[in-house]
Parts: sequence; structure tokens; C-alpha cells
Amino acid sequence: MKDVPKIVLSFLVFVLMFSHVNVREGNAAVVDPEELVWENITFGQSTDLNFAANTLPEKVGVNYADPENPGTIDGDIFMESRGGKLAPGHDGLTFYYTTLDARDTNFILEADLTFHQLGPETGATPSGQEGGGIMVRDVNGSPRQDPMVDGYEEVPAASNLAAVGLMRGGISALARKGVVEPWGNPGSTWTNNVIQGVPNLPMDTPVRLKLERTDTDFIVTATFTHLDGSPTFEQKIAGADLVQQMDENNMQLGFYASRNVALTVSDAELTLSEANTVPSDEVPAKEPDLAFHVVSPQESGSDTYELKSMANYDGIVTIRKDGEEVVTDAAVSSNKPHLFETKLENEMTNFKLDYTPTDAPTEQPITQEINVTKRVFKGGQGLFVSPDGSKDASGKKNDPLDLETAIKYVKPGESIFMREGTYKKAVNIAKPYSGKEGKLKSLVPYKGETVVFDGENRAGNLISLNADYWHIAGFELTKSTGNGMRVNGSHNLIELMTFSFNQSTGFQISGSGTDPEKWPQHNYILNSVAHDNRDASDINADGFAAKLGVGEGNVFQGNIAHNNIDDGWDLYNRTNEGANKPITMDGNISYSNGKLSNGYNEEGTSGSGFKVGGEGLPVAHIVKNNLAFDNNMDGFTDNFNPGTIMMKNNTSIDNKRYNYIFRINPYFEPEEQGIFTNNLSIFTDPENALADFVSGNVDKTNFFFDGEKTVNSEGVVIDESHFKSLTVPDRYDRDKNGNLIWGDFTRLSDTSSLIKAGEGGSYVGALPPTKIAKNPTPPNRPVTPPGPPVTPPGLKDKGK
Repeated sequence: MKDVPKIVLSFLVFVLMFSHVNVREGNAAVVDPEELVWENITFGQSTDLNFAANTLPEKVGVNYADPENPGTIDGDIFMESRGGKLAPGHDGLTFYYTTLDARDTNFILEADLTFHQLGPETGATPSGQEGGGIMVRDVNGSPRQDPMVDGYEEVPAASNLAAVGLMRGGISALARKGVVEPWGNPGSTWTNNVIQGVPNLPMDTPVRLKLERTDTDFIVTATFTHLDGSPTFEQKIAGADLVQQMDENNMQLGFYASRNVALTVSDAELTLSEANTVPSDEVPAKEPDLAFHVVSPQESGSDTYELKSMANYDGIVTIRKDGEEVVTDAAVSSNKPHLFETKLENEMTNFKLDYTPTDAPTEQPITQEINVTKRVFKGGQGLFVSPDGSKDASGKKNDPLDLETAIKYVKPGESIFMREGTYKKAVNIAKPYSGKEGKLKSLVPYKGETVVFDGENRAGNLISLNADYWHIAGFELTKSTGNGMRVNGSHNLIELMTFSFNQSTGFQISGSGTDPEKWPQHNYILNSVAHDNRDASDINADGFAAKLGVGEGNVFQGNIAHNNIDDGWDLYNRTNEGANKPITMDGNISYSNGKLSNGYNEEGTSGSGFKVGGEGLPVAHIVKNNLAFDNNMDGFTDNFNPGTIMMKNNTSIDNKRYNYIFRINPYFEPEEQGIFTNNLSIFTDPENALADFVSGNVDKTNFFFDGEKTVNSEGVVIDESHFKSLTVPDRYDRDKNGNLIWGDFTRLSDTSSLIKAGEGGSYVGALPPTKIAKNPTPPNRPVTPPGPPVTPPGLKDKGK
């Protein structure tokens, strides 16, 4: 500022000091107001210039702040964000901010905020990631790229923060703590609490919001000036130093807008004072509370019963059966089941378990009690059920049970045979009703009869499978208000299913908690179809998903996902919860996602074939022998997964945006990313098509699209003559065993050089020529099913 005349400089200082900055007297350590400069920045995931999900075409890429007096908070500040997100582990937002010394400065920033838009203008409902208000954070992300680098989309940007703003539920207090990495990390915590008692805020109605930092806390305040008496509501966020974790010296303070939000800031006022910050107490890792539970069922279909209990600390247990002591001071190991096998002589048996811990924070014993009802069904190898079955029935073919009762009493190794009809009640198969290794419980239609679970757009998840070792096959789950099926169990075989017209993802594997050892493992999803699943926000319902806590060994093979409003497959994980374990996708087809079968959302801007990650966490998924085409976004996308994904023998053709996009990532080097072998990309109409962008280990066996043609790294060009057909089939059929009949679409011709252009002289793409294909399906199943042999509907009648 050395070239600015002194009189002008003096005037600027006067304006800064008295128009919007109040400095309390007697605080010499307060930041010099002359140093305060207000800036505009946009950063974080989904803020890139081409982000278009649930955004009007004319608003694609719009993220900005427009102050009436740039560099200050005088006058009005209009902010609009059509991208970004407020996620538990990271942010993407537009921020009009200034930098303060976090060691020496407390503040009060307040303003009237008038919200003009919250959520999509496309008619979709808000996703819960939208918001705007006042925020302080320890670091900002890097500014979004403008112009964009090809193949780059903005990556997650994480920070500790405190904020007050409007979210989907109302005016909320927001906080994120425990962030140590700039892309986010497991273990961080996120709170989004609607301030207790706040009224609804109409659009285009100002509310006075205030964010204050004291020596010990942050205080968030909302005053509803349009209501009689201007009621004020307040909430505290503990820990004034929470924004000094990633940068102990500086904090970023300002106004934010994220994800389809438009707002105006008026009458802003900043008050600064000296800080004497009280360090937050280090909270020691809390030992888990003592827990002891009976985890076996309250029902038994057999005279033999296995009483199973579990404690989270070592100890001893004494068991009484109908008052008689049958186990005395047996050792219990932490987090391992204690098993006691016994005979049930009576229709009702009482068990009382007295557990005493030996190494827990307390020595207080715990007593659990369970009454077990025995009901032995005679004859056959299973139970029959029907939509109008009775709980008091015999379970025979001509006297079927209701499904809920059958689930309780079917024995490991036996089947529940469903008679034809429409089942309208959602069912939960709880953990205690698990089968056993080598003895799966089965839920199948009788002799291939037509069975449909219809939620009538009222019921939630139609089947919640929390148990282990089940075989579920051969029927349709439709019109739920949640998932068609949600799996939180392990070692299950799901096959020959249809998931359709649900209001969330058709089929989903998801765990709970943050311990990967307790997430669902070794589930095998085979030869199933998911289509026309659509959520109200038009952005979340996928065909298949394995996300948000997925353990080892889950496999998808021979499945088709088409015409779902979002993606065919989604393997998303949240930064703060930790990465999924690797998932195998082998020989699946994903097409026309992002739009429905009836043509709805034909020109939409979301919906990829295979989305294999999320939020910057590296996961080495295995993706091979899959086909993607005609999806509204990308065929195969890393979705910000920089891990060593194995991409082998996949074909992607004529997707609306990229056939393949595996992004560069500022946190990882290309050689740390995916391994690409024998992959194939085709555009039948290359005009205006986007060149594939693949960051990772790519060799000459890959034939990607360069913007004009399909070519490998040695310049070998591929055209339509290398394929038997590039005409999209009307439908895909299956053989008598339920396996996909792939047909000739994208299959290599018998004369194509691609037959031997792959690794070790193997073929390129998902479909070899018929002459070297052992069968119509891609070879090499990744695992053996975890239970009985795979069979189509039409099981042998073993009932009476």
C-alpha cells in the first residue's frame, strides 16, 4: 500500500475500523483492523466447474460471492452455490472470509441472512448436504481450478469448524472435530444439531445469525426478527481451540454457501477482542461400558438348542435352566461367543445367566434372562409360507405359516418355501436367526412360483438381512420407501433377485459402527437385476451398493443394473467412518443409469455405471469383466478413490460423459493408484465425445478413447470391424441356471487382433469371441458361493 496517498489510506482505515469492525477498548493484542482483507474462495468436492447434479443447466458450475464493496463486509453480499456439500468428514463450499490470529483474537460475527434458495431447483428434494451461514474453520481447501484441468474434479477438503446456518432441518449449530488430514480422516466427528426450539424460516425472510468465540466455547445465536418479540435462540459448541488443530496460528472466519443455496448477507458486524484461550481438556479414550447379552433366539424349531451369550470383557458365567444350575463359573472371553448346547424338554424353557467380569472397569455382575419357546414342525426339509399364512399353522404346503413365524423356527440347513402371491409386510431377519457354515437357511419360492414383496410405497426396507448364512433367491422386491434389501450380515448368498421401483437403492450392503471387523463380510450377490429405483432427491438411489461400512470378501457377479436414477453400482465410503474393504465386481452389466425406463430424466446429469469409491480414501477394489454403456454420466469412475484398484477386462461404450475417468489426485502419485489391464473404450459417434482420463498404471493392453479414436499406447487403432455387433440389445436373457446370456454386443469378432492383444496374449475387453469363450458368461468366478450350490427358482418339493 506504499503507493496509496496518506489521506486515502487514513480514510480506508477509518472505514474499516468504524463501518463494520468494533474493537473493544483496552485490548492491545487485538488484530490491527487495517490487516483485515475479505476474500472469496470456492473449494472442495463437487464444486468443480462442470458439476451438474440436480442443477439447472444455466447454473452448472455457479459458485461465487458478490460483495457490494469487495474486500469488506460493508453493504450486501450475495452468495450462490450450485455445487459442493456439507458432509460429515469434509466440505465443498463458497466462502467469503477473512483470516484472524487464532492465538490472540476472539470475535463476534453477526449479520442478517436472507435465504432465497435451499435445495435443487430441479424439483428434487434437498439431500441434506445444502446449507449456508457463518463459519469459522482452521484451514481452507485449495481454490477450485478455473479453468479445469482435463480429468480433474475437485477433491475432498477437510477442516475442523464451528458454524451456525440453515440446513434442511432448520437453523443449526454445526461442528467438526478431530480432523488432522487435509482430505479428512477416520475418527473425526460431525454434529449438525437444529437449535432447540427454533421456528421454521421462510425463504426470503431475514434472520439475524451470530457466531461468537469466547475463551472457552463458541456460541451460536439466531434471532427471528420477523416474529413478534424477535425471539432469540442460543447454543454452545465446546472448545474454543477446536479450530487450532490443523493450523494453531490462524483461523478462517466468514460466510458460506454450499450445494444449491442462494443467500444475501446484510448489516454484517464484526467485533474483535483479546483472547486468553483455555485449552480443551484432553479426553482420554473411554473404555467401553460393560456389556453382556444373550445373542441366541427366543424360539427354537428343534429339541436341541444352543444358548449363545457374549460379553465385551473377560469373565465367568453361571447358567441356570428352569432354576437348576447347569453351568458353573465357565470362562468367558471378551467379544467371543460362549456356547452352551442343551436339550429343550418343555415347550417353554427359562435360562438365567449370571456373568461376573474379571478385567472390566467395574466388577458389578450382570444377570440376563431368556425364555425360549420350542416348536418342532414335523416332516419335510423346511416350512411353507404364504401371504395370508397363519402363525398357528402347521407349516405344510396346504397349511402355510406366515413368514415372520417361519423365520423364527426354520432350522439351519432348511428352507422356507414361499407360495405364490404378493407379500406386503417388511421383514427383519435378525442376527440370532442366523444359519451356520455349511447349513444355510434358505428363503425361496416354491417350485419357481411368482413371489413379489410389494411395499406399496409405504414400507421401509422390505428385507433387512442382519443374520449370517442365509440363501435368498428367486423373487422381486419393489416399491419400498427404503432399500429393496439391505444386508448387514455375513456369508449370505443372494441370487436371482429383482429390486425395482424402490425409493432408495435397490440392494445395499452396509455396516454400522467404525470397526471393520464387524462390518458385513463374504456376501455373494449373483445373477440379480436392479432397475428403476428412484429417491425423492433424484440423486441417491442406485441399483446396487456396497457402501458405508463394508467388510472383506463381498462379491457381485452376473448382475444387471439399469435405469436407476443414480448409479448402477456405488461403493461409496465416508471419510470419517473409514474405508470399505475391497469389493469384487466380476461379469456385471450396468446401463442407462441416471434415467428411468419410462424416459424420466433422459437428459439428467447424474448416473454412472460403476462408481468405485468415495471421499478420497484408497481402496483396492477388483473390477473385472464388466460392461457399461449409455449411462448419463460415466461408465467407470473412481469417484475420488485413489487406491490401487484392479481394473481388468472391462468394456465401456457410449456413456454420456466419460467412458473411464480415474482422476489425478493431489494427495497421491499416479503410480500409487489403479492397475489397468485389458480394458476397452468405444464411442460409436466420437464427435464431441470426451477422451478417457486415466491416472494410474496403464500399459499397452488398454485401448482407451483419445477424443477421436480408440487406441493403445503404441498407436494401434481399433474400429467397429473388431466387434461382432455394436448394436445395443433390446434386453438381456438368462439361461436355465440364471446365468447371463451376453449375446454379441461388444463381443470381439473372430478376426480381431484384440483376441491376443491383452496381457500374456489374452483378449481385451469384457467379451472374447465365441470361439474361445467356454460359455456366454465371462470366465473365472472369483469365489465359491458360501453355501449350497446355486440353483434357480423351482426347488424340489420337500414339503408335505
